[in-house]
Order: sequence, then structure tokens, then C-alpha cells
Amino acid sequence: MANQIDVVIQPVVLRFSLLDDEVVYFFAADTEAVLDRMELMMGINPETDMLFDSNLGFLPVSTAVLIRGEKNIVVDPGNHHTGFYGQLAIGLKRFGVTPADIDMVVCTHCHHDHMGSAISIPGADLVLGEGEADFCEELYGTADTEARLSVMGSLIEVGRGEEMELMPGVVAISTPGHTPGHISVMAENEEGERVLVAGDTVMTRREYSERSFSHWYTPDQLRGLHSSLDRLQALHPTTVMPGHDRAFSPRAS
Repeated sequence: MANQIDVVIQPVVLRFSLLDDEVVYFFAADTEAVLDRMELMMGINPETDMLFDSNLGFLPVSTAVLIRGEKNIVVDPGNHHTGFYGQLAIGLKRFGVTPADIDMVVCTHCHHDHMGSAISIPGADLVLGEGEADFCEELYGTADTEARLSVMGSLIEVGRGEEMELMPGVVAISTPGHTPGHISVMAENEEGERVLVAGDTVMTRREYSERSFSHWYTPDQLRGLHSSLDRLQALHPTTVMPGHDRAFSPRAS
């Protein structure tokens, strides 16, 4: 059975800050402006300010992808509110699929904007990179992490530096950098195209084509990102789906 690969929810990003007692939201059509350049307008200097101690909020909706083949797989079901308010289920319905039809959820990493709605697909097996569940505990605590994992099916971990076939034509690939256990997914569709669901190894098109990464990354993270992107680009994907930008063809970059 040939695989069909579709974007269920397109990405969008909002920034926000606190003005006296009001939360003020900011939005721009250009992804790069939202992710980094908008911070300058908000008076935040990454050379002197700490990301989580500055008056900078980040409300992203990541790219959510449905892969249909021998199994139904959702990659990055998205943040909590897209599941809680029903957008994930509505998006799946467009392709004749319900959450109950999903066999496997792949979370490229445990950040809320990619993993928060996994609990909206209870019982599905959960695929994470090795060590990512431990990183999730560091971020959100043991109780929160255990509560999230308890509603899912089996936890399947992709070994560090390894690949794992999820079904014919679909492979999860270890791509640490953005987080310690980050993974990406390469899937071949019915036309023989190789579609890379990159997660936040490639947040935007420019990160893939120019290797221009966010100024918030540490030197260790950047080394991991470059190594992981070397690995992904060597696979010559015909389509790339970034974590926070629209899908594109590298050949057109």
C-alpha cells in the first residue's frame, strides 16, 4: 500500500508580552520575523536577556502531519489547545480519519507545541527519541510526564544515532540538536517522492537552505543541529515540512 502524506494543521506562530496587566499578542506573516526579528521590536536583546526570564511569550502551532499506509501515523499532533478545542480531530476528519483510527503518534520532541495534543489520541503507540521522555521530565516534572504517557499505548524509542522503520516507506531518524532526543521522519509517498517531516531540526525554510539558526541556541545545540541536518540533507528529500514553516521543495531553494 502506497503512503499518503498530508499536512493536517499548518504552522503559525504568535509572540506575546505583558503590558501592565494585559497580555498583548504580536503576529507577522513572515515566519522569520515572528521567530527572531520581532524580539528586537519588543526590546529583547538575546545577547543580554535570558529567553525565559524576558517578557517574551511564544505561542506556536507546529506542522501536524498525517501519514496513511499500512498504519495511520500522526507526526507532531500539536499543542494542547488544537486538541482540546477539536481542531486536530476536525483536521483528521478531512482525510476520513478519526483519532481512534490512529495507530501511532510520532512526536519529534517533547516541547508542548509538538507533543501537547498527543493525549487527544489515547491508546496510540507513542514514538520518541531515546532520552526524550527523560528530557520531558526535566521540563514538566515527573507527575505531568507520567500522566501524559499513561494515556498512550506502548512507548517506542528511536535509539540515539539510529533509524527505525515505522512501516514500509516510513522511517524515524535520530536528529538531536533542538532537544537531546529529537527525531525526524522520512516518508515515501505514492508518487515516489521523499517527504521529510523535520520537526524543529528545521524550523523554517531558511534554516534548511542557509543554516541560519535561532540566536537562542547554545553552541552544543548548534553542533547537534548541523550534524543532524547533514544527515537529513544526505537523504535528498524532495519535499521538506519544517516544524514552523510551510512545506517546500529543496530543489526550488
